[in-house]
Formats: sequence, C-alpha cells, structure tokens
Amino acid sequence: MKILFITDSLGRGGKERRLVELIKSLKKNQVDLRLIVLYDLIEFEEIYKIGIKIDKIIRSFKFDLSISYKIFKICSDFKPDVINTWGLMPSIFAAPVAKFKKIKFVNSMIINAPIKLDMKTRIFSKIIFPLSDRVVGNSCAGLRSYNIDQERGIVIYNGYDLSRSRNLIEKSVVKNQWKVKTRYICGMVAVFRDHKDYFTLIEAAKIILAKRNDISFILVGDGPTYKEIKDMSENMENIIFTGRRTDVESIINIFDIGILSTFTEGISNSILEYMALGKAVIATDGGGTNELVNNNLTGYLVPKKSPVILSEKIEFLIDNEELRNQFGSAGQKRINEEFNIEFMVSNYYSLFKDVILKKQVR
Repeated sequence: MKILFITDSLGRGGKERRLVELIKSLKKNQVDLRLIVLYDLIEFEEIYKIGIKIDKIIRSFKFDLSISYKIFKICSDFKPDVINTWGLMPSIFAAPVAKFKKIKFVNSMIINAPIKLDMKTRIFSKIIFPLSDRVVGNSCAGLRSYNIDQERGIVIYNGYDLSRSRNLIEKSVVKNQWKVKTRYICGMVAVFRDHKDYFTLIEAAKIILAKRNDISFILVGDGPTYKEIKDMSENMENIIFTGRRTDVESIINIFDIGILSTFTEGISNSILEYMALGKAVIATDGGGTNELVNNNLTGYLVPKKSPVILSEKIEFLIDNEELRNQFGSAGQKRINEEFNIEFMVSNYYSLFKDVILKKQVR
C-alpha cells in the first residue's frame, strides 16, 4: 500500500495533528508513505523523525496551476495507490492529477459543519467531489453540510492519542505560571477567528464575575481576533489570555470545566482534549459537537450566542462538584472507547484498503 498525503501545511492545528498521528501510525504498519506540503510551515517537528519523504511545493500565488504539474511528477515517481488530500486547495490541485493518472482519490477536506458554505467552497466542491472516490468527513453533520451522498461519503471521527494525557506539568506549577489564585477555573482552547464565539464567553464571564470572584477564565490560543477579544475583557484579572501554547494538555488539566463557544464546528479537538482529561464540557449546540458531547451525560449543550444561559450552566456545574465529576468521568470513558487514535487509524487503513481493492477488481 502506497499513500501520498497532500496538505497545506503542518502548523499547530487540530487537523494537522490528526494527519501527523495518522502518518506515524500507518508508518508503524509498514505502509509506504509520502507527504506533500504546499506552504513552508511545519511546526510538528516529529514528522521529520518518522522516516518518510516530505516534498515542499510552495505556491507562487493561490491558484498556481504549476502545483498540479509538480504533483503529477511526484506521482510518476512514487506511483501511489491512493492520494489523500487534507484541505480545499490540496484537493483542487490533486483532483485532476488523480483522475488523469487513474489513482484512487480520497478527499479528507471536510472538518467543519457550516450552516451555509461560502461561495468559493460551494463552487469548487461541485467540481472536486465528483472526482473523489471517497469523501471523508469528521462528523455526520459535516457530510450533511456539504451535501455528500452516502455512497461517496464516510465519517471517520477524530482520534485522541491517550499518551498526550501523560507526563503533564504539575497543576500547582501551571497555576503559579498564570498567577491563578481562584478556587475554580474554566477554560476555552481555540483559535481566535470569527467562527469561534469568544464574544459570548467573555459576556458570560462578565455576568459571573459581577457576582463572584472565585472563578478564573483561561483562554488559550491566538489568531486574527485575539486583540479585539482581549480588549473586551477590560483588563479583568480573572480573565487570562495565554496566547499560543504548546503545553495545552497541562493547561487543560487545571480546568474544572472545558468550554467551547462557537458558531460552527465539526468534531472539536479541544472538546476531545477536555473529555480525555476528565473535564466536564459546556459547548455550543450544533454541528458535530452533538455527536461528541452527550447532553446531560458528559456535559451541557447550550444555544448559540446565549451568554446568560452559558453563565447559568457554568455556575451550576461549578457549584455541583459531584455532577461535574460524573460528567468528566463519562466523557473520559467515551473518548477511551469511541474516539481514541487507534480507531481513527484503523478506519483510515480500512478505507485505503477498500478503495485499492475496488481498483484491482475493476
């Protein structure tokens, strides 16, 4: 089995982490692998230790069609059984190559579940998906959003590597690092972009902090809306912004509640991390989140843009330690049994075998 992976980059995001974990696990299973990145950004340094060839094909501009020719040349050399793309632009460049060279094409670009697709995605999806042998979404909601039929679409849930929850920094050390003095801590880990609703979380935090001062809110991440959101906190000392971090699991480990306030989501890596570390979850209802968080069992699902309801759920869980612990334990069990990395890798391996077998039969 020879698989050619193509992605935009390997910056420190959830999609990129999943791809690296998939490559690491497939390599252990003696699968012949090669990776193309279209942007010179590789922050997962462990990819260099896996022992696969990595081609950096840097685009001169967004729709640089020479990229397809370069992919064509790599395919002629590597002769993959399957091309697996992780992103819209990699799919745009790879789809015609796969079609021309009769290579099976597995498209893994669906990682969200938008209520409405933007114009660019809608136009290119109509071109790319018919050229894809299989389209992978990380949630059922995502496949519905992109209107993928059951014959072509398949859901492979994100997998969490349980080893990431080991050898964490001591809680007291982390609390001292961020000068946390409160008894309780709530936190959100997410990129600061328009589709992450930090605004609602800040408003909920303000409602709570107007009444009590025993809760800190830690916001982990960076991005285009970081300054705007930080300015909203009005320098309130109980709202802590960490910026971009590589020790995310150790920070989550000091949370009492993990929060994800968002407008659209597939299967959130942040929620996987909360649950894997035994934290109760409060998340925005909708999208793939409903497939991950069991309402009233592993946490609470709240309506979009509802700071009052969010604040009420936070306070209720903070004041009910036994329920909070029950939610955390149930979530941890769910990750261990249904969302671990072994399941994700096994499902991808089976998918690749299936599309190759169909090629051989034909």
